[in-house]
Amino acid sequence: MNGQAIADALASALAVIPNVRIYPYPADTFLPPGIVVGRPAQDFTTDRTFCTKTWLYPVTVAVSRNTDREAMAVLYSTMEAVEDVLAEDHDLGGLVQTARILEGQPGMVPS
Repeated sequence: MNGQAIADALASALAVIPNVRIYPYPADTFLPPGIVVGRPAQDFTTDRTFCTKTWLYPVTVAVSRNTDREAMAVLYSTMEAVEDVLAEDHDLGGLVQTARILEGQPGMVPS
């Protein structure tokens, strides 16, 4: 399985979210609001019959900050949209067995 193919499929699935740019990899330049599919960590779990690989992709949502309240509202609605997309397309078009969110950590980065 090609890790970039999974990142591209994840980015394609997320492309239905309105009013955000989607980056299938950490780009040199970034314009918010946007969603970046980061480089994955890999976890191998082996039993006696087969080996499965778990890819853990960080997905970062970044929004513009005109006001704290406005930024947090956009951040939360975009995070909910990401949840909805993965609930709808949980196998990324058959490419993976399961794509799901493990955790979310909303926050703000000071400018």
